[in-house]
Parts: sequence; structure tokens; C-alpha cells
Amino acid sequence: MLLKKILGILILVLNVAGIGYLLYIGAIFLWNEYFTTKAIIEPPTEPVKRKKPKIANDDIILDEDDLLKDMDLSDLDDLDLDDFE
Repeated sequence: MLLKKILGILILVLNVAGIGYLLYIGAIFLWNEYFTTKAIIEPPTEPVKRKKPKIANDDIILDEDDLLKDMDLSDLDDLDLDDFE
């Protein structure tokens, strides 16, 4: 009989704690939703000016024609392609 009363009291206490927790969560939600002021972000008045990137060396990228002129293809004449099969 004593065990039955202890379990009943424990169940009642846990139920009250659960209801209290739900009321707390609801109050926090309502407070955040209706009673707090939200910061209004205004767009900047002046448009942002973008700067063009400066390239220090324009000579880095060569033309393709110049690259082909500099290549020495004479070594490929005696190459046997059957070795690569």
C-alpha cells in the first residue's frame, strides 16, 4: 500500500513538472514573438563601388602561337609508337 502511494505521488509530481515545463516554453515563445523589439537592418545609402583588379605582369600569359614556335618537335620523329601498346 505504501509503495502504491509513493508511485502515485511520483507520477503526480512528474506530471506537474511536465505541465510547468510546457507553460515555461510557451511563455518564452510568446515573449520572443510579441514583446521583444527586433532590430531593423537598413540597406546602405550609397552603392558599393567595385574596384577593378590590377594585374602586375601582363607578360605572364603568352600567346599560343609563340609557345608552338618554341617547341622542338624533331625528337618525336624517331619515336616508335608500337612501344606504347
